[in-house]
Amino acid sequence: TGFDYLSRDKALQAHWLRRFVAIVIDALVVFAPVNWLFGFVGVNFYPALLLSGGLFFAYTAFFDAMIGGSFGKMLMSLKSVSIAGKLDPAQALMRNISKVLFPVLLLDWIIGMLVDTNDPRQKWTDQLANTSVILH
Repeated sequence: TGFDYLSRDKALQAHWLRRFVAIVIDALVVFAPVNWLFGFVGVNFYPALLLSGGLFFAYTAFFDAMIGGSFGKMLMSLKSVSIAGKLDPAQALMRNISKVLFPVLLLDWIIGMLVDTNDPRQKWTDQLANTSVILH
């Protein structure tokens, strides 16, 4: 499984650490201003959380489709790619859908690491979308 590879491969550990840092950066870019705005106008917590998650999904999918990665990925020298050809918008949507809610994203990472594949850099939605994240 991916966890087996992760336990002994320093490069893979560094890869997943880069991906984690990238998503934290992107979360700050999206959630901080959006939640400040929602708090300012008085939107309740749960609707704000869902709206923020939807915006986060849209942000990551849009930038994956357009330039191969979000601001956080670019800072961490990472790029989303299609395994077969050019990354298309449908693949970008599919690989980012789990980013609507953090617990779903965590589950996506765990399932991806439990499924034995040839590419331990893939989360589950990467496997479904036939995509991966590479060092750029």
